[in-house]
Amino acid sequence: MDENTVKRFAVLTAAAGLSTWAIDMAATQVGLPSMQADLGISVTASQWILNLTLMILAGIVTVGGALGDRLGRLRVFRLGMLILIAGAAITIVGGLMSIFPIVLVGRGIEGLGAAFFIPASTALLLDVFPLAERGGAQGKMMMISMSITAFAPTVVGLVIQSISWPVTYVFTILAAGVALFLQRKVKYEQAAVPQTPFDVAGSVLVFLTVTLLTVGIMQAGSASLTSPSVLLLVGMGLVVGAALVWTSLRKDYPLIQFRLMRIRNVAIGVFISFVRFLPSVLMGAFVARYVQQVLGLSPTVTGLLLIAPVLAQVVAAPVAGKMLDKGGPRTPVALGMALLATGSLLLAFGFPSQNLWLILIGTIIGGAGFSFTNPVQMAALSETPPDQRGMLAGILPLAGNFGTALFVALLTAGLGSFMSSYTTTNPGTTEAAAQAFALGRLAWITMAVTLASLLVALMLRNPAATLAVQPAKPVAIPEA
Repeated sequence: MDENTVKRFAVLTAAAGLSTWAIDMAATQVGLPSMQADLGISVTASQWILNLTLMILAGIVTVGGALGDRLGRLRVFRLGMLILIAGAAITIVGGLMSIFPIVLVGRGIEGLGAAFFIPASTALLLDVFPLAERGGAQGKMMMISMSITAFAPTVVGLVIQSISWPVTYVFTILAAGVALFLQRKVKYEQAAVPQTPFDVAGSVLVFLTVTLLTVGIMQAGSASLTSPSVLLLVGMGLVVGAALVWTSLRKDYPLIQFRLMRIRNVAIGVFISFVRFLPSVLMGAFVARYVQQVLGLSPTVTGLLLIAPVLAQVVAAPVAGKMLDKGGPRTPVALGMALLATGSLLLAFGFPSQNLWLILIGTIIGGAGFSFTNPVQMAALSETPPDQRGMLAGILPLAGNFGTALFVALLTAGLGSFMSSYTTTNPGTTEAAAQAFALGRLAWITMAVTLASLLVALMLRNPAATLAVQPAKPVAIPEA
């Protein structure tokens, strides 16, 4: 197989992996209100259908990245896809039986599968493409992925209305099957890393840190941010996280090499990969819930509304990749954060006024902004030594998915707190009005955080100001 064919199928495989996860997330975000009603659970409990998956993904994704270095990324990619298929099948069974615990088990297994194939998808492009072509490859991957998944929310909404929400997870299984077929066409020699002891203790500490912090903040949705149980769980999470950093710095071969944070673009890449999901979560899951529960729109219409921001991502992704290749990451990433802040500002006005147009325009601008921040990951990976790229390819989705889980928890807790405050000061108000007010407040907070992060993005170094990393000599790793 010639080099260009390998590159083409590498892009298609990576895009198929991300598309599979995007389709699964679309089924969950659009379907949450229907799941809540069908399973007879509360708003906070329904958020666990989304957040349990994200929590497990965030807690284990660094392990998936490390295994890709050791066992071969294509092998780990296949394993993750097979686990995802099993989890989606269990989710379908649990939904058809209307048994909430079975649904949670399925969603948890899906998170485990994603933890394996997502870092492999990202690092795969670095294995196949030289430095000068990586921005364009990433842009093509995102454009293909977003083009495929742009209409997923609409299809999901139609299936929910015409059949039932469990059937939507059949699309996850079908997409995973396509990804498995495409990856068989990718043949290359992956650079091997030295066989070092696997950091089991670090893996446990990462998972405990993510779990304690996420569960603690999710608990605030039913209690309060200052309740003893919330403070205890969050405090324990911070202590375990500190122990993770301390022990990792003392090890020769840690799961997470925190010394990589001394590289400016790596530190900024991890930070931006984390914080950009605050506006993303608000514009995704919470907008989908808002338009159904506040504006009273159907799941199908909700899906149609979510097409526009995805198409904005499709248009912006290749532009961002070209900007990365030509001038470096600073301009596209800073532009992306500015657009995310602008989208949050429009939501801050649109939510309380129940102005659908402001909300739609805000999500479109935010969708484009998210794509413009994508080059920050390739910039960080390109400055990382080749034998540690798999590790960083796991850290970046750890930051992103932990950010998603954490921000879902924080926004859920904030939503409950602001709604309670509003109903107390405005007795007799409707739940829809209280939710609109609360989301408006959360949008203002999101805008402020995103603007502060824009200043960090401006500190990114472009390639001319950085030292090139010498590539390691490739060593064949058999891909069984």
